[in-house]
This record gives sequence, C-alpha cells and structure tokens, in this order.
Amino acid sequence: MAIIPTDLLDRIRALERQVRELMGSANTTPAQNRIMGGEVVIGEQGRLRVRTSGDQDLLYLGRVQPDRGEDEPQQGFVVRRDDGSLALTVWTAAPDTLPVQPVQVIDRRGNVVLADDAALGGLARPYVPYPLPGPASADRWESTGATDWTTLHRGPGIVQHPRLYCAVAAEGGAGAEVRLLVDGVQLGPVGGPGDGLVLTERVRAAYGATVTFEIQARVATAGDTVRCRPLALYGVQS
Repeated sequence: MAIIPTDLLDRIRALERQVRELMGSANTTPAQNRIMGGEVVIGEQGRLRVRTSGDQDLLYLGRVQPDRGEDEPQQGFVVRRDDGSLALTVWTAAPDTLPVQPVQVIDRRGNVVLADDAALGGLARPYVPYPLPGPASADRWESTGATDWTTLHRGPGIVQHPRLYCAVAAEGGAGAEVRLLVDGVQLGPVGGPGDGLVLTERVRAAYGATVTFEIQARVATAGDTVRCRPLALYGVQS
C-alpha cells in the first residue's frame, strides 16, 4: 500500500469538516421575524393579512374588498377584533357611490362612533352641538310661578354617548326646583336657585336614538317665581 503523506490526510479531514459545515448551513433557515435597517415592500396589488389562532381575519393592509372596478383594486386598511367585529377601517364599502375612503372607528355593536367626512372634510361623527346663545338678562329667561312641574324648555337630541352632561342656571325663591327629563323620565337629581342644576348621568337610550329633552321647574310657595336658562347639554364618555 502506498504511503499517503500526513499533510494530505490533514487536508482531506479539513475538507470533510468544511463540507459538513456547509451542509449544516444549507439546512438551517435563518430567522425571518426581524428586519434590521430595512423595509418590507408589498406591491402588485398584494396585502398583509393577519389571522387569529382561531383562523379568523384580524387585519388587512393593502388590497381590500370590494374593488373599485374590474381593473381598479381598492387599497386600504381594515382591523377587526378577535371576535370578528370591525374596529377600524380606511376603506369604502361602496366605491361606486362613495369613492373617497373615510376613516372610521366602530364600536363592538357596529356603530360608527368616530369618522371623518369623506365628501367635504372635517368631522362626520360624532355630531358636536354648538351651545345655543340665550338671553343674557335673567329677566328674559323662561319662568313659572306654578307649584307643579312645568316645562319651560323642550327640544330633540341624538344620543351618541353613554352619558349626558347638563348645566342649567336658575333664579327664584327658596325651595324652587329645576329638573331635566329625557323622553318624559327625570334624569339625575333636581337643582335649584343658586347652584342651578348640574349633572352627569347615564342615558338609557340606544345609540343614534332621537330623544326629547325637557327642562321643568316649579316653585315651593304660590306667588313665587323661578326662572331658568339651559347652559350646556353634551354627550360624554362613560
């Protein structure tokens, strides 16, 4: 048998080791859940789609349905809760009638609670009322001398918040009272001259319902007079 030089055997062993290392590297998939100093590009009408452990859609970023036309896909952003209900969207469900995409925040019951106006810009929801200017002189406020509850102010409102803040100024004799009714039912406590009526209470009405607000007053003693003026009526968060 021919004598093989020792240095050649060492070289063969080194080559075998390098081959094993290369084969191991080829079978090892590098981590692909981190991007260091780069970016992810999704093009050609593609989208990023995230699903829950229950195989429900959670997020779409990119192409969303419906398309704007046969050759015009819609690009947008849709986020759902893990129960499948919509939570946040930048898309239009009717591209033919509403081509501009509004930004919408939806509560868990499907009500749009925050949105921009897709037609003219600005705020679409919630509706924000302006305080109504009223007489500055108390002599011109609505008044009553009745000892029974008497409606002095009445008007409609759209419920968009779970609670209501109300402030009413009142002047009159001792013991006079002022209260707020919502659809004929008293809301919160009564107020009176001096501090007036100030309350923040839950409104027992469905979102979007139109209700009737009434401000009533009465005196404690016949011959007295009580006057009142609404100052604020706002929907507020829970």
